[in-house]
Amino acid sequence: MKPISPLHHLLLSAALILASSSLAHALIYAYSDKNTTEPQAFDDLPAQFGLSLPIEGLRGYIIQANPENGCDPIAPPPIRDNKTVFFALIRRFDCNFDIKVLNAQQSGYDAAIVYNVGSDKLLNMAWNDEHIRLEISIPSVFIGETAGGILLEEFSYYDNAHVFLLPEYNLNFGLYLIPFIVVVAIIFLVMSIVMVVRCVQHRKRMRRNRLSKDQLKKIPIHKFKKGDPYEVCAICLEEYEEGDKLRVLPCSHAYHSSCVDPWLTKTKKSCPVCKHRVLRSEDDSDSEGGGEEAGEGGRGDESDNERTPLLRPSPTFGSMAESPPAQQEEQEEAPTTAIAV
Repeated sequence: MKPISPLHHLLLSAALILASSSLAHALIYAYSDKNTTEPQAFDDLPAQFGLSLPIEGLRGYIIQANPENGCDPIAPPPIRDNKTVFFALIRRFDCNFDIKVLNAQQSGYDAAIVYNVGSDKLLNMAWNDEHIRLEISIPSVFIGETAGGILLEEFSYYDNAHVFLLPEYNLNFGLYLIPFIVVVAIIFLVMSIVMVVRCVQHRKRMRRNRLSKDQLKKIPIHKFKKGDPYEVCAICLEEYEEGDKLRVLPCSHAYHSSCVDPWLTKTKKSCPVCKHRVLRSEDDSDSEGGGEEAGEGGRGDESDNERTPLLRPSPTFGSMAESPPAQQEEQEEAPTTAIAV
């Protein structure tokens, strides 16, 4: 038997890939040393009895069975040794498949190829006699009529052609899906953990920026009376009426308790107008990054840096009591300067 050329190796590898990707059919790959004959591949179906083809496939020569239907004892192959592999090409009909294959086995063939008659339809060859099935120890496949004719005319032993019987290979997608599912599950788990951690951190941050019910109770409630220095609720923009409950914040801004309480407990624990903290803690000062000095600066400027005087008693224009210290000093020094002149 001649060695396989590199081109045949390449074509055989392609055929193996094609066979491994097929879920329903096996493959017969045939090539000849004749320059006029191109390598070809044919679909086949393995029989339901006998041995399975080896994973690496089976390489040998095709001999037409004599008789062609294989229903009687078949003439042995031309060479009898352990190195040369022969396949008996048998025509369908006239007897059962198991009888045909058993006759090929008893004649010394290493495999049997049964081809259809009048159709290219592939069949799963089944056995008829259990005793015969147990005696069969060679593989066999079924091919269509066209494939059988081409193999007989162009790729027989007398044409010095080689035939490969490649096994059916069903891809077990489960083996490929399991790692994919594991990777997806790990990614989903990591993303879930990250989302939960971020959610918890967000809730803690929001909780730190809101007042609890106990903290809210520490802020006094004032019943509005006529003459109080408060006029309009900056949240609902309604004027205060006698008996309204006002929540007076440390920054001296007052609001309806029903208006400002949801803000303090659900949004921020700061004044809606001036943004000053209602209650301060060590965590607040640390989170703001200002330290003690920033906190003292915030408290020191709290009375002077408010953005609106709407809710605080406004000083009378030109009042000496509310004038800045520098203006008071100028007013005190003015008479002294006049006397000196």
